[in-house]
Amino acid sequence: MYETALGRLVPANEPRAVLEDSSLRLLFNLRRNPQNPNNVHMRLATIADAVTTDSRFVVGALGLMALSPAFVEEGPTVQQDRTFRMSEAGARFVRNLTVHGLGSSP
Repeated sequence: MYETALGRLVPANEPRAVLEDSSLRLLFNLRRNPQNPNNVHMRLATIADAVTTDSRFVVGALGLMALSPAFVEEGPTVQQDRTFRMSEAGARFVRNLTVHGLGSSP
């Protein structure tokens, strides 16, 4: 078992869950940063640099999280790079994990 960035235990053969949780944690921290009051979008390259070495994996994870319920929202393309931010549903998901003791407080 592997503990994700949100404190969930997942089987070691589920790298998608690890990438999803790492991406959600990163976007959640950006969302609640006091210097980001408007919840601006983060570039895909920046997210990929923070969670893995291959952006293709992050694109797949973010694409799945943009489906219902949408934990992330895709924004405008900036210099040919896709952008994403955490949705309200994603913020509730992360807060519920930490409130119920499944993860360390973000």
